[in-house]
Amino acid sequence: MPLGKLALGAEESTLEELLSAIGITKKSMISGAFKPMITLLRHLPGGKLDIASKIYVPINSHLYRKFNDESKAIFDYSVKKINFEFPTFVAHQINSWVSLQTNGVIKDIISSADVLPSTSLLLINAVYFSGKWNEAFETFKNVTFYGPNSKKVLTMMSHISQYNYTKSKGLKAEIIKIPYKGYLAEFVIVLPTSRTGLPYLLNQLRLSPEILDYAMDNMVPMKTELTIPKFKIESDLNLNEMYHKMGVKQIFEKSHSQLTKIVRDETVYVTTAKHKAFIDVHEYGTEAGASSGVVGSRLTQAEKIPFRADHPFLFFIIVKGQQLFSGTFVNPNN
Repeated sequence: MPLGKLALGAEESTLEELLSAIGITKKSMISGAFKPMITLLRHLPGGKLDIASKIYVPINSHLYRKFNDESKAIFDYSVKKINFEFPTFVAHQINSWVSLQTNGVIKDIISSADVLPSTSLLLINAVYFSGKWNEAFETFKNVTFYGPNSKKVLTMMSHISQYNYTKSKGLKAEIIKIPYKGYLAEFVIVLPTSRTGLPYLLNQLRLSPEILDYAMDNMVPMKTELTIPKFKIESDLNLNEMYHKMGVKQIFEKSHSQLTKIVRDETVYVTTAKHKAFIDVHEYGTEAGASSGVVGSRLTQAEKIPFRADHPFLFFIIVKGQQLFSGTFVNPNN
């Protein structure tokens, strides 16, 4: 999403870098690439996505009206002018706005140390997904979780039902999809068959990401006794490094940036880009409250397969095939 916004205000080789990272070829394709998905995510049955995404520029900037209008029309947020001469005030304003947009879940996305009087453009992106399982977990058990260097007894949640499941020889892993209400969003766990297999799995995905696509295209419904940990993860990312790996470099370089259609009479460049995400996985879904999920039917031991996430695994949330969140659960002590 942040790259799409910046592409609206970019030209020439900077625009080419951004479009390539997004996976489209023309600026006119930006709306079609983002608007339908944003609309869907904001109206998920049984779920909700809170997004706080905004571009900040110096207080004395003269914005291009077209850029501001297109940003609001496609991404729901306009550009904000702010006085970078007062870092503490700026950090407070941004953090308060992000907290408001995410119902108080995401706070302190930025500190005063991230703000300099010379800041040219500051990019903020925060995402919080909340959703309820299609079938709530109703059983709890103490299970030993085997981390890389230690083990710990955790209270895990368990449920017996039918889930889409497969095994991948290429990843040496089991894969399961846990649907949220409405079936548009799904929580996917990729569990290595070996307790120490996560590094191998991640390396295989880096070398051949299509292995996972193939595996997920060949999932079948299986009656499963699913046991997974309850957990919360909050991640802070400096987007500068991640975007560099994607081939997006010029937006960070004052001498090479061609973000020429954001501010009049000035070429801005991204000084700071911050991203924060939060996920809370528990028996009801990803939002606290009374369960409204349908309880699955009880199955006999002979009819079900076990899926026990008792060692490090990869997880992600997908919405209609599009990846929304991803992460790893490795050390329950952190």
